[in-house]
Amino acid sequence: MSVKCVLFDIDNTLLLKKPSIPEKVFETAKPFFPELKMEDVERAYAKSELWQGEQIQKENETGVRMSDEEFLQNIFRVYRQSLGLPGEAFGQLKDVFMRNYFMEYELVPGAVEALERLKARGLRLGIVSNNTPKVRAQLTELGLDGFFDCIVISEEVDIYKPDPAILELACEKLEVHPGESVYVGDHPYDILCAHKAGMPVIWMPVNPYITVPGYIGPPEHRISALTEIPELVNS
Repeated sequence: MSVKCVLFDIDNTLLLKKPSIPEKVFETAKPFFPELKMEDVERAYAKSELWQGEQIQKENETGVRMSDEEFLQNIFRVYRQSLGLPGEAFGQLKDVFMRNYFMEYELVPGAVEALERLKARGLRLGIVSNNTPKVRAQLTELGLDGFFDCIVISEEVDIYKPDPAILELACEKLEVHPGESVYVGDHPYDILCAHKAGMPVIWMPVNPYITVPGYIGPPEHRISALTEIPELVNS
């Protein structure tokens, strides 16, 4: 695969939250169901991520944004249906879904090595993420910001994946064509977003239960470690 530019997602692609959302949901829900298994929560998380991708796609198409409260209620509905949680659990899980708990970020293994090797080849590197501006501080703290020629954050530009315009904006900033770029992400809707932009995908899912809906179609490449990327990309 010959490209001039590699674009990356952030969460679960370059950075990992500790504790993760599934880990925190497990910790919060365990008192309600002592027999609860982490595997159950991971499955529910996968369903929740698919619902969120579908909802954001719908909002992009209609221009109508669901209220934050309703959005959180729907995420809880997915977990409740999957895990059998009582309604009163929403109050505690709401903070988890909003990331209102102490968490730290850590690098995904192999991130620095992969970025160094790609940068050494003269490839342009960028970030495109559905995220808040606060994540910039995490990138700086963990020493990643210097690798990237362009960082596009959804809340800053008011464009959200899977709208391909957010990838197209990054390509415009980097002065490359989408077809000369590749996107690295972990979410099925990362695949949809990139394909809508005419861009191939390197997919690295961290959740073993997440599936790609048939209407999205498969990624060009699936990897299990970031260090596999330089072998796939020829500058």
